[in-house]
Amino acid sequence: MRDFLLRLSAAAACIAIASTLSAQAVRSRERTFEASETLAADLRRARVHSGPFYLLSNLQFSDLGYESQFFFPTSEQGSGISLAIAAPQKLYFVPARKTIYSISFTPEYAVFSKGRSNAWGYLVRGDAHYLLNHLYINAFASQSNKLQALSGEINRITTQRNEVAGVAGEIRYSSKTRAFYSFNGQRYLYPASRYQPSDTGAGVDLTGLPVSIEDLDRRERNARFSLLHHTFPLTSLTLATEWNRYTFPNATDKNSTRRFAAPGFQYDSGRTQMKAEAGPAVLHFETPGSPDFRGVTGSAQLSHRIGAKMNLGLSADRDADFSIAPGQRYYVADRAAVVLDRQATRRLTLRFSSTYGIDRYPVATLNPSNVSLERRRDQFSFTAVGWRYTMRHARGGFDVGYYQRRSNFGIDEENGIRLAIALSLSP
Repeated sequence: MRDFLLRLSAAAACIAIASTLSAQAVRSRERTFEASETLAADLRRARVHSGPFYLLSNLQFSDLGYESQFFFPTSEQGSGISLAIAAPQKLYFVPARKTIYSISFTPEYAVFSKGRSNAWGYLVRGDAHYLLNHLYINAFASQSNKLQALSGEINRITTQRNEVAGVAGEIRYSSKTRAFYSFNGQRYLYPASRYQPSDTGAGVDLTGLPVSIEDLDRRERNARFSLLHHTFPLTSLTLATEWNRYTFPNATDKNSTRRFAAPGFQYDSGRTQMKAEAGPAVLHFETPGSPDFRGVTGSAQLSHRIGAKMNLGLSADRDADFSIAPGQRYYVADRAAVVLDRQATRRLTLRFSSTYGIDRYPVATLNPSNVSLERRRDQFSFTAVGWRYTMRHARGGFDVGYYQRRSNFGIDEENGIRLAIALSLSP
């Protein structure tokens, strides 16, 4: 399988490189950078506009763990609600047509419904966008320190501090060929001075003490380069490669390097959009011990319009993530989601959604439920129905459904009805 994927990657690269010789004579279906459309949409939505300055302002209410496509509760939420109240503010400065600067600040306040201490958080980010003839450059830096739900292995609400700086962008080589690049350095911290779970659900270390979430503190250096070629009228072939370096100050045995290469494609017929990439990945640990991760990872998304009033969305991804479970350095996470939207009226949309996840651990460890050596496996799902309602200055809705989490180690098992709400207001 791995040899087949490598040959497929090489074939995709050859096709893309060879085709660029004649690409200059072909009319492009994408005349602008992908980022320019996003920037233009933001400027059009600005509520305050004065000369070169544009201001976007919103007020948002949503459950921790809630995203636009899915919601995963955590064990700390239980049958209650952990509500995040955020006020995103974004200021654009456009001194010239191809030069755009922006700074955004999002204060956030988390409210627990079950007697826990409420907490403040924030996210601040600055960007410099340069849209040249064939080159788009986005230099950025951001810092955040806020509560978030880690619904995988930890299954807890934590406070995460993230600092990142880097550059990303796009190169248009010809009318059919473009490349995307990203280079950044970042740091993840779980500060003990902020709200953290009293236990991680991961067990105890070799000294008999509970595993600390600070073992996940790390520094990263990341690089990604991908090539896209409009090979067919509706389909583009892609080839991506990544390199990542991880350094853990509190758990040096997890210091590692990750390499990833994957062919893929993008399809757009107007009614159906598809995007996928998959290929071999290697997560190599510097300290001998548990085995490295070697396997196929990737992601896929599908959006299909069914008739005039219904839309179907599917997504799936597979990757390896770092673990703090005793005896483990990583686990393999598989995620899948399906969303079906039906427009009932001009403002009201009905929604059905179902999300599923499974985490697999590579090293057999002692199972406390039956005192035997086994490989741990956790499964969780959330299937819900709900609605979305859109007005001129507000949009929102809710999902109510059944959440279930199971583990062959008997860790954090639970099930029950869960409610998720989301509301966004703009002046």
